[in-house]
Amino acid sequence: MPAATWKQNLYKVLTLVFKNRGEFTLSEVYQTCYGVMSYLYPKNNTIEASIRRNLEELRDDGLVRFVDYRGTYRLIK
Repeated sequence: MPAATWKQNLYKVLTLVFKNRGEFTLSEVYQTCYGVMSYLYPKNNTIEASIRRNLEELRDDGLVRFVDYRGTYRLIK
């Protein structure tokens, strides 16, 4: 079985943490996901940039919606 990708791991954390709320901010994502992603990818020195990039990819995949220009996102169910 292939290992989960960065994007898949981030999505798993987002759905676990924010599934009942639906909406979340980029700041909240940093606070809740930084430690987990740092643990999973200890050689990654750009965790915040990787989180932003993967949020954009999740948006492009239709799993997350960008709500406003203040860093608010919504999980798509």
